[in-house]
Amino acid sequence: MAFYITKVTATGPGKAPATVTFRKGLNLICGVSDSGKTCVLKCIQFAMGVIKKPFEKEQTGYDSVSLDIMTPDGPIHLSRILGKNVVNVVTEIASIDGGNYDIDYKGRGNKNPVLNELWLKLIGIHKLPMIISTQDFTRQRLKWNTLMRLFWLKEQDIENPKSVLLPSTPTQHPYFFASLLYLITGDNYPNGEEQDKDEISKAKKDAVRQFVNSRISHMSKKREELQKALSAYSNLDVEEEMQKLIDNLSETEEAIAAATEESKDLLSTLLNLKEKEAETKVTHSHFQALKSQYTADIKRLTFIVDGEVHLHSVGNNKKCPFCDGSIPPVERKPYIEASKSELNRIITQLQGLAESENDVISTLNEVRNKIKNLEERRAEIEKWIETELAPQADKLREGIQQYRSYIQLQQESTVLHNVSQEWIAELQKQENGEDLDKPKFKPKEHFPVDFNSRIDEIAYSILTDCKYENLNTAHFNMGTFDLEINGYAKEDSHGKGYWAFINTVLGLTFRQYLHEEAVYKPGIFVVDTPLLGLDQGVEDNAPTSMRTALFQYFIDNQSEGQMIVVENTKDLPELDYEAGGAKVIEFTQDKYKSKYKESRYGFLHDVYSN
Repeated sequence: MAFYITKVTATGPGKAPATVTFRKGLNLICGVSDSGKTCVLKCIQFAMGVIKKPFEKEQTGYDSVSLDIMTPDGPIHLSRILGKNVVNVVTEIASIDGGNYDIDYKGRGNKNPVLNELWLKLIGIHKLPMIISTQDFTRQRLKWNTLMRLFWLKEQDIENPKSVLLPSTPTQHPYFFASLLYLITGDNYPNGEEQDKDEISKAKKDAVRQFVNSRISHMSKKREELQKALSAYSNLDVEEEMQKLIDNLSETEEAIAAATEESKDLLSTLLNLKEKEAETKVTHSHFQALKSQYTADIKRLTFIVDGEVHLHSVGNNKKCPFCDGSIPPVERKPYIEASKSELNRIITQLQGLAESENDVISTLNEVRNKIKNLEERRAEIEKWIETELAPQADKLREGIQQYRSYIQLQQESTVLHNVSQEWIAELQKQENGEDLDKPKFKPKEHFPVDFNSRIDEIAYSILTDCKYENLNTAHFNMGTFDLEINGYAKEDSHGKGYWAFINTVLGLTFRQYLHEEAVYKPGIFVVDTPLLGLDQGVEDNAPTSMRTALFQYFIDNQSEGQMIVVENTKDLPELDYEAGGAKVIEFTQDKYKSKYKESRYGFLHDVYSN
């Protein structure tokens, strides 16, 4: 909900009401010194509840102020009596309560609503947020008075050589930044938890210190044990020795692999020879059987020959032994020649068989000798692997493992030492007041990533529009929260005549940024005497072209919300403000008629007041 001021009125018993009306866009209050220009702004602030009094009742005769504002939902009328901390609100807007509003929050609670929350509602903040106000996440209410620094540049601040936006007390800066951050993002970081108070934090630190010390003591004892175990290797270059063992193990494993491969080859050859031996034995067996057959045949033929010899010496029977009859003689063919011939043939075959058998026996013996030699060689290889190479490899592995254990012990010792040192460092930080584990809220770190660059762009654009002389660069320094022009802070590059001008540009820069980027937009901008210093004889003052361009900028940028500018008439650049859509109110402190439509002797009737 945007709003703008339509009227402010000071009243008092027997006094004519002193009223100034405003419109949307640019409102220019001008006049001579002490004619009541600043008093108008003070009356607005008084009705808003941000200052205690706008003027002295005894000196002026006025004792109350009323303020009229317009919102998209209708008008609101506020009135406040001097010396009272209550503002009466009259409105028909459903979301705004009418009646009395307290100016301040009370320790025991307020019976009436608090005016601070009314102004926040008017810019869209309907639920009062609790803003983080310190790095320790302490919170306090969002205050309208704090937000006003962004869009209300007071006369006493306009010549500030430091940032015109920042509160004068540095301890209030985190709260101011967090409030601005809330306007921009709408985030009050509800998950941020308030940190312990100092005494609680100290007790926790003491407990942590005791625990850490006990752990360091335990680690120190453990490290001492490790150091004793490591002392056995004190005179050795462990890395070099371990590398030697690794190289030796590699050679040994290569020898085992080569011997194993040779054994496999021998086994393959042995299997072939065994197969050949079996075949030769079968052949020899066949020869043996054949030899036995030939021998039997020779015996049979010899028996036949012998029988034939004996038969020739026995006479033939001429008479039958049974009947004693004559038996005719029968001619018998002898078998001796045939048997001799067969016997010669078998003997010849037997001799050939004997030669073949000798060849087979010779081959068999040769194969068996080879088998024996190969088996002996294979046994030697297996024995070499089993009794020399394998034990040597195991010994080398054991040595390497010992060195690895040493390195592991050394690493454990180093880790224990490093952890102990880190814990000691943490204790030292605690003793020095540092607490890295304790989260800190730093609102500047949460600003939009393009915040700086966008502020730079807007500031450069406004300075260009205002014809700032010799403009090269404009940069917003987040550290000082102020503009640096051409690489210089304003207090280092120019005098007072420029300070008010640059501070006004800074205020206008934030006005545009909040209008474009903020979730909650104030919609109003007030500056009191942006050309202050020019009437005080300051030599280093802003040139006429810059002053004129500044007020032309006010005219050209009215549409972004209401602007109220207060300036001395004699310093006011010659421009047709009314033709540009601005409303001009002039306090003459004299009886002559002004060139502006709305002019008067002063703000408070018959009273000279600044």
